[in-house]
Amino acid sequence: MGRHSRGARILMGAAAGVATVALLTACGGPATQASLEHFEAPPVKPIKVDGLDRCGGMERESSGDESSDQLPEADLPCFNEARAVDTSRLAGPAVVNLWASWCGPCRKEMPMLADAALDNPDVRFVGINTQDRPEAAADLLARTGVTYPQLVDVDAVVLGYTRVPGLPVTLALDTDGRVVDRVIGEISGEELATLLQSLAEQE
Repeated sequence: MGRHSRGARILMGAAAGVATVALLTACGGPATQASLEHFEAPPVKPIKVDGLDRCGGMERESSGDESSDQLPEADLPCFNEARAVDTSRLAGPAVVNLWASWCGPCRKEMPMLADAALDNPDVRFVGINTQDRPEAAADLLARTGVTYPQLVDVDAVVLGYTRVPGLPVTLALDTDGRVVDRVIGEISGEELATLLQSLAEQE
């Protein structure tokens, strides 16, 4: 199984193979298996980052038809405002990047993601800052020119749900919030283009 995978097996399949690849390509970190119950993260103090979008309008209406391919029901605080977002209701099409400032591959890929977000206004880009120091995360966002909204996951709930033991992880969500593609480890330009194409194919 490679760094790039598709379909319903994305979140729940071949955990051993995924773990092996992730250890070779990603920053290791403590990732715990998320509970299936709705998780509400503790509030965090918002940090202002110039140019960073806020988190309003990121959630779609609940249809009652939830899927195992969706992200977990976790209310994560917004990085720069006093608001929480339920990750299971993130509106797509979207590219969701799990990252931290202490992760070298995360730092390397972030300028490309920042440019891609500006170049693809029809796709929502969302960052999930994972088990990080807020001040260091804010500094990296400012230095790399990221403008897309950020959520804070101090307990690595979303990372644990993916069953990937390290960062970064980049996910593609369709309009129903289902994970339809992903890349483990530092994403390349070609891999990002493939993720965006997979979202275009969902329309």
